[in-house]
Amino acid sequence: MEVLNQLTTLKDQYPRITVALGTFDGVHIGHQKVISRSVESAKQLDGTSVVFTFSNHPLSIIAPERCPLQIITQDDKVELIEKLGVDILLNIPFTAEFLKLSASQFIRLLLDQLNPKHILIGPNYFFGYKRCGTPELLQKSGLQYGFTTEINPTVYVDDVMVSSTLIRQMITAGQVDQAATLLGRPVTLKGRVIHGAKRGRLLGYPTINLGIASDLAVPQNGVYAVELIIQDNQYNGIANVGTNPTFHDIGRRIEVHILDFSGDLYGEAVTVRFLNHIRNEQTFSNSEELKSQIAKDIMAAQKYYQTSQGK
Repeated sequence: MEVLNQLTTLKDQYPRITVALGTFDGVHIGHQKVISRSVESAKQLDGTSVVFTFSNHPLSIIAPERCPLQIITQDDKVELIEKLGVDILLNIPFTAEFLKLSASQFIRLLLDQLNPKHILIGPNYFFGYKRCGTPELLQKSGLQYGFTTEINPTVYVDDVMVSSTLIRQMITAGQVDQAATLLGRPVTLKGRVIHGAKRGRLLGYPTINLGIASDLAVPQNGVYAVELIIQDNQYNGIANVGTNPTFHDIGRRIEVHILDFSGDLYGEAVTVRFLNHIRNEQTFSNSEELKSQIAKDIMAAQKYYQTSQGK
């Protein structure tokens, strides 16, 4: 997949473009359907599939105080879109200048840069200044300019409408298993192992520590059954998200005890997939009480792994 980070004229090099338009903040199962349908349509036209999206959330410019937490990093967004078979990703910054484009100016931009034959959008896609451009306007404009517009229907899971807003709420409420259903994959965080207080080692349960990016949606404080990817190897573990109130720590972080593992991982890149919420964060009277609870947490996680692997 070719990734372009600025507006680029593609219409001359690629005469039959199918483009998926959207913010795609999370690349959840609804987004995946729009993008996959775009790829399918491009193949039918013997053309080129393009995703036109933004490298920052529009609200970061429109109203920064209301900009939502990211569900995934920009790097992960690019990787997920590539896995869907897209040919070209236009991943451009949303700027104050872009904000001022009227709906008709945005359509003209699409024609000048891409001249698409087919456009794919979700049912809640709006464009142009103050979101005045609607799916219906795109369809009407297509009759004039020679492109077709396909509006993918809303995606539901058990009568629940899939949306990035709901997924954020689920993640920050600790409902990681429910969020995973709407994402089509586990809630995932990535980071490098940093130095901690080494208390876990003293308790007999050594942990790795990961810092938390301030702009990412992170599961609520508590203990989770997790899966880790380290140097292409997969491990099970338990993760504690929080401030470690028993020892009056201040900064919020992720501590992970990896089951059946020993070794030095400082500086290593780690992927943590949150699979199941075990309990909320607690304050314990002493380290022995905490140690006893960790043993129970591990048993709960192992029971989860056995049950889920047996499905």
